Amino acid sequence: MDHVTGQVGARGRRTIHTFLTRVPVSWDLRSDRDFHTNVGVSVMVRLRRILLFNLVPLLAACPALAQPTPTGALEIDASVVTQWAITLLGLATAARLAWSAFGRDVAVDEFPTIPRYMTNRSQYLLGSIAYTLFACGVFLVLVREHQPILAMIPPGIIPEPILKAIDENSAPYLAVVAAMGAVYLYLLTKEADWNLLLGMRDVIHLWISVPQLAKEIIAQIRYALRVSEKVIPLVVANSRALTERDFQKDRQTPDRLWAEICYMNWWLQKGHEAGNDATFFTEASFGYDKLIAEFEQTSWTMKQRKSGSVATFAIVDFDQGIKRLHSRFARLIACYLIYRNGSRRALCAEAREFGVDVDAPVIQNPLQYWIIYAVVLIAAAHLGVYLSAVAFDALQGQGLVMGQDSGRMLAWVLYSMSNFGFAIGLVLVLRLAAHSLGSAFDQSPMVTYCWTFLVAFAAGPFGLALAVHVFGEDASRALPFSDLYFRMLRWGLGPALVSVYISYYLDRQSCSALPDIDMSPSRIFWRNLNCLAFSLGVVFLLLPSLFTLLAPEGAVWDTNKLRFLATGTTFGIAYGLALAAQFALVKPGQTVGVDPRSPAAMNNSAPLVGH
Repeated sequence: MDHVTGQVGARGRRTIHTFLTRVPVSWDLRSDRDFHTNVGVSVMVRLRRILLFNLVPLLAACPALAQPTPTGALEIDASVVTQWAITLLGLATAARLAWSAFGRDVAVDEFPTIPRYMTNRSQYLLGSIAYTLFACGVFLVLVREHQPILAMIPPGIIPEPILKAIDENSAPYLAVVAAMGAVYLYLLTKEADWNLLLGMRDVIHLWISVPQLAKEIIAQIRYALRVSEKVIPLVVANSRALTERDFQKDRQTPDRLWAEICYMNWWLQKGHEAGNDATFFTEASFGYDKLIAEFEQTSWTMKQRKSGSVATFAIVDFDQGIKRLHSRFARLIACYLIYRNGSRRALCAEAREFGVDVDAPVIQNPLQYWIIYAVVLIAAAHLGVYLSAVAFDALQGQGLVMGQDSGRMLAWVLYSMSNFGFAIGLVLVLRLAAHSLGSAFDQSPMVTYCWTFLVAFAAGPFGLALAVHVFGEDASRALPFSDLYFRMLRWGLGPALVSVYISYYLDRQSCSALPDIDMSPSRIFWRNLNCLAFSLGVVFLLLPSLFTLLAPEGAVWDTNKLRFLATGTTFGIAYGLALAAQFALVKPGQTVGVDPRSPAAMNNSAPLVGH
């Protein structure tokens, strides 16, 4: 599924349209500077236009927000206008900060590197848009949909003056809303391991191969670079203090490192002199001109070293300096290879021509693990419904009522499994089809998770509507199926988020393009915390829909119990499936309790069920 399409027009110019923004962006194929500049500027201009065109209808709608006075005149409700102004201004700010946070430097070999040079351009743009939409969506739910949560808190916990301020949308309440929004926006700028907002950014970085693809190429250059015998004479002729024999020495010797540095410099000079990648070579974070100056200085020092004129005490410093120079060139080569190639196949071909092997991702058949998720879903749905019903009665002072209404229990289990199970099953089947047709090798994880989200968002409500249409109440069964489906569409977010989560962690254990899950005991607590945070996040985003549930007259469960049960069941299913995704798969040869980065856990990729 290609999310970015393009057409090449006259004079070597290309126009792209993204499926999310529909923003036409033109750039000259001879200059990638225009691409990065135009994409960033066009999207931000688009966001400002959205803000402007939202404010205009808001101002036009002020009469609708007005309240009649005793004299018959209309008075605008200033608190409503203020709250919407805070929301729209915060949304625009959140979009800007999220876009900036996504492009923040990532450390590669201890050198800060801009993410857009560690993946292809369409993937970077898609990832930026996805993270910006995520940040704006969470902000909108936080600022606009928090009142139903407060309404569910038992009386007496929140002071009466605060509840009155909330009901009246008074100034103190609006100040609290603004403060919540300000804290959220601050978190978009705060780099910390505990910051879940930026943790989501790091996850999307992984989906577009940032920074693991660059690190993989750097490792290949460091330990397995092969220089063709055909180009060695050319490199020697264009370098100082270098002989052909230096390419045959041990990889850890300064002479071999210098030989590889000269080769990398020669290869980069070819691209620089061609003039097609001016944006890359002028990027300030790479410091290309400074690197070349350091290379020239090192060449003179190497010449003196080989002639024996370098002092003994300076040899150690020189050896460390040449290793650091080798790492800087390797980082630049890795980013340049990724920058030049728009597909993984093209990258593999050019990397092989350069002298390193970058393999295409190896993806296992995802459908063979369906039984794990089916069993967990059934168990989580039953436990979630039952325990939520028992917990609600206990909180209401009725004690532990173990005998719940079996008919309603089974109905809720059926609806939950129809919503989540149909979506997850369809996603696994489609991924199997893509795997069988070979198209999965041309898709990045980011593209896979985008269509996974969309398919699950549409499929989950379809399964739920089908179950309600067949087994539901008479009023629901009487509705046309299309109307019933659109009513159920609000429940698609849960299956969509869960499907992406379990697909990602399945791929962590079955796709070579993503890092392995760390199975060491020291990570068990944090992995459980990850599952808990994800499940709470799903519930938080679904709260606006959960609090719209109303029990029909004469129902066994009243509205409050219905909402509590729906919330608890959603949490139980999300948490159970998250635990299965985190702990149910182990690659053969990856020992539980061993860091996957260690030599003992490096060589196997197919997952096994267990542990």
